[in-house]
Amino acid sequence: MNGTGFDVLSGLLKSTIRPSENSELKLGWNGTSDGWNEVSGGTPVNDVDLEANTFTARYNITDENKSWLDLHVNASYNKTNMEMTSLVPQNRFDPVTGLPIVLPSGSMSTFDVGTSGIDIWNTSRFETAGIAHELTYGGDWVGDDVETDGVAGGASFYTPSGKRDVSGAYIQDKLTWDWLEIIAGLRYDSYKLESDVGETSGDRLSPRITVGVSPFETASLSGLQLYGTYAEGYRSPSLSETLISGNHPAGVSFPILPNPDLKPEIGKTVEFGVNYKHDDIVEAGDAFRFKAAYFNNDVDDYIDGVTLSAFDPTRGCPFGPGIPICFQYQNFAEARIRGFEMEAVYDASWGFAGLSASIIDGHTISYDGERADLVTVPSSQVTGQLGFRFLEDKLTVGGEVQYSGKPKRNPVAKDYTLVNAFASYQATDNLKVDFRADNLFDVKYTNPLNASATVVVYEPGVTLKLAATMRFGG
Repeated sequence: MNGTGFDVLSGLLKSTIRPSENSELKLGWNGTSDGWNEVSGGTPVNDVDLEANTFTARYNITDENKSWLDLHVNASYNKTNMEMTSLVPQNRFDPVTGLPIVLPSGSMSTFDVGTSGIDIWNTSRFETAGIAHELTYGGDWVGDDVETDGVAGGASFYTPSGKRDVSGAYIQDKLTWDWLEIIAGLRYDSYKLESDVGETSGDRLSPRITVGVSPFETASLSGLQLYGTYAEGYRSPSLSETLISGNHPAGVSFPILPNPDLKPEIGKTVEFGVNYKHDDIVEAGDAFRFKAAYFNNDVDDYIDGVTLSAFDPTRGCPFGPGIPICFQYQNFAEARIRGFEMEAVYDASWGFAGLSASIIDGHTISYDGERADLVTVPSSQVTGQLGFRFLEDKLTVGGEVQYSGKPKRNPVAKDYTLVNAFASYQATDNLKVDFRADNLFDVKYTNPLNASATVVVYEPGVTLKLAATMRFGG
């Protein structure tokens, strides 16, 4: 289609420095400069330019003679700048007044996002009374600084400016004794959001415990482990969920209300499962791995978008220009997600075969007890993979079939099946070539995680990827 091409320029640099025999520093940069047109009705309407740069640093020091020392420090910084320029006049609505306006040709919206992060942890290994310990402790921090600008009714409306800081500290001990394994941990999380609209903050302490048993000693069952986990998690609301404010500028006009009182989500997960591994089943050197789990995830104060009626004065939705509704992110009393996951892999000298599957069901419950299905959670997924090795394991070729079932009661999503192929060739010890072809039959599909109950976002058609990896030096 005319105007749907992409101009992509990207680069990647990696460096590894070893200051000592037991330490390593990895530095990296990944950058891209992309340009494309947004198309509506077959006509380009917006010109988009995107520049993104990510810098990373990873440091690790460990010492076999000092079991208490296994230190990791990961730091990163990402800077993203995007400019969107209208190519034609566009009918919009003023986000302040809600009245119709025309976005002139040449109007620009800018997005400037900076994200910094650091994660530090250390693992100490020791024994007490015959019990082996792996004690891990550390902390992390992520900060977002978002600045957007543009004319009234432009795309910058959807991303409010502001700052977000999310930090945490944690401690976890893995205890191993004969057939028994216990993992116990505690994590502290805090967050703070700030903008011209308002600010909000919160914190919480979240526990986790896992118990695994391997009670069998026979050769065929020694690799079987049964486990159970209880864990709690904490997700702070985003800037857009909390602080977006004004009248919807495109399509139709209606107020979008901020919610500085939005509560963070608190997840409580119970999981039971089995892990199994066994080698030398059919031939010497082969391996079979299997794992299956059932999980029950209850999310208190679940965050989702809500449509409010202007005819109900108790909902705080004002009358104004446009249609008589409002949109606001609100907390639900609970979201419940139930699921089963399974994965099996067999690896041998001739190749490998794998099968994975998941079945998920999810719904929300409002504070007044009303239930509604989650429409962006795939109800079922099954993937089968088969690969073969040739030329003394230098050449690997194979394919996979992926099936995804649409979420319940999602009126726009559909079931879809994709067929993919892959190959890799180890030409020399220092040169490897990889090839992958996704969606061989050019299926037109939408990923429910990237769509909604009303909007279809189609994924790419046939995608071909070719990569070469070359190693220099020792």
